[in-house]
Amino acid sequence: IYRILGGGNNMKKSEKNMIFQEAALMSDEKLKEAYYDSVDACLGSQAEIMEDRGWDPVDIKERRQYEKFLSEKSDLLGFICDMRGIKLWEIRNHN
Repeated sequence: IYRILGGGNNMKKSEKNMIFQEAALMSDEKLKEAYYDSVDACLGSQAEIMEDRGWDPVDIKERRQYEKFLSEKSDLLGFICDMRGIKLWEIRNHN
């Protein structure tokens, strides 16, 4: 919890507050969808591809920071889902 709400990350307090405000306006289903979308956005690293292709180190650093932001956003949305009692990654039986 400390890593998400307090220190240990690079997300600005204003960015966290914005995510909390947006989540407060979402239904549980929309929040769950936003969480899954944010997880999808974190898969893979474009920065690694950029590095392999010889991109400018400044661009690579910027991309890594953005990827870290996306990861932190995903963690925060997961935390909010947990606070609301929204079960994530549950398998549904469609019998």
